[in-house]
Amino acid sequence: MGISCKKVLFGLGLLAAMVGRVWAQNQWMDSILPPDHLLENLPWLDEDGTIDSKGLFDFEDIRGIGQKDLLLIYRQSAPVNELDKPHNQTFNVCFYNPDQRKYENGFQDEGGTIQWIRLFKIPEKKAPVLVFQRDDLNGSQVLKGFTYEDGKMKQVLDAVAPQVFVKFEGVDIWCSSKSVPKDEGEAEHVLAWEDAKDSFSESKPAAGGLAGWSGDSIAQPQPESNAATVASAPQVPRLSHPSKNGWWDEPLDAQASSTKLNTELVPDLLKKGQIVVLGLKAGAFFAELQRKKVPSKDIKGMRSSYYAAVASTLLDMGSKKDASYYLKIALSFQADNPDALALEEKLK
Repeated sequence: MGISCKKVLFGLGLLAAMVGRVWAQNQWMDSILPPDHLLENLPWLDEDGTIDSKGLFDFEDIRGIGQKDLLLIYRQSAPVNELDKPHNQTFNVCFYNPDQRKYENGFQDEGGTIQWIRLFKIPEKKAPVLVFQRDDLNGSQVLKGFTYEDGKMKQVLDAVAPQVFVKFEGVDIWCSSKSVPKDEGEAEHVLAWEDAKDSFSESKPAAGGLAGWSGDSIAQPQPESNAATVASAPQVPRLSHPSKNGWWDEPLDAQASSTKLNTELVPDLLKKGQIVVLGLKAGAFFAELQRKKVPSKDIKGMRSSYYAAVASTLLDMGSKKDASYYLKIALSFQADNPDALALEEKLK
């Protein structure tokens, strides 16, 4: 259909951001995310070194206790003409609180774009090591590693270089400035796990290796920097939209326009890959309904039908996981919405 999975996932994050109040209906999202945000795809680094996006969020046992923790990446919302500009991303790991029956922020890391994420096991450790590479917005790349210990995320890896390619081999990380190392001989640096230090250290500090490599904190992480702190959710401005964007008729017929949105714009724009355009059109429409003081109950029903239409189209496009996710959003607005209930039966 001329649309990549990566674009779909990015665009779907934008769709959710267009209607900030949707997250208030989803307990775990409402408690950990700012009102306006763009969820971005999680770039997992596979065994063969390829980066694979598996969705907008994932559940992994970060603490090694047999309980699924929530991983997601978001950025601040922005006008459509600024989406391609350099921006910060916030990487969240959220732990489930069974007493409160909700997810709570357990770890946040803010910085440039995250290139990949990787989880791997250290034989002697109960919890896995979470390693990720991100840009620092200053032309360099950062390797970071964390593991859950003594009730908090402890940093076990911190290295910076202008450019770095990595390969995971056992409990070692081979690093090169040119390309992914095929073997240890091609690695300019080797980061090895040391049980005695409970962190990574550099076992191969090759002369003339990665130019600008800074890895002093790898061998001796400073205690005060080990605990990953949870920053408060940043306050971000809400997106503003013009009251008219040319696709609904004036005077506004709310129900007719809602039907047009769901039956024409949603399938047409999703299948063309124009995800950003769809999100803006839908967000502007719902803002117009509020401005015209359409009853809240009616708006919730239209929102529910809209997300049901998004979910149905995604299912037709082969994205069952994302369809199920957006169906839950539809049902959160109106539990007895006929469009959502019909799709729920189809997904069983």
